[in-house]
Amino acid sequence: MRLGLALVLLGASVAVAQEGFPLDGTWRGERAGAGKVPETIVMVLQWDGKKIGGVINPGPSAIQIADAQLIPAGWKVTIAAQAANGKPIRFEGAIENLGEYNRAIAGTWTQGGKSFPVRMVRE
Repeated sequence: MRLGLALVLLGASVAVAQEGFPLDGTWRGERAGAGKVPETIVMVLQWDGKKIGGVINPGPSAIQIADAQLIPAGWKVTIAAQAANGKPIRFEGAIENLGEYNRAIAGTWTQGGKSFPVRMVRE
């Protein structure tokens, strides 16, 4: 009985350990858009072992992420990019529910001189 319980606990800890870098994956959120229609934001983030890279709104008009940082103290995240019109995009937030698969980043999305509260959820 004890051996079975130990194996179950070991398997659970290995599964959690394999979760990987906390920002890897696809993140989706919404910000205020024109009128009352929200604008969907999708970020695909990858960790290559040295730096965080990825794209915003993947597809033919994808925006490459220029810089992304994860600050372990407080699990803060900063992401910087440049829109097609040359204006800067910045997202600053903090990871919520770090130990869960569908964790979130709650923060502020700044684009075109305007700031919006955004909550990005990992899919």
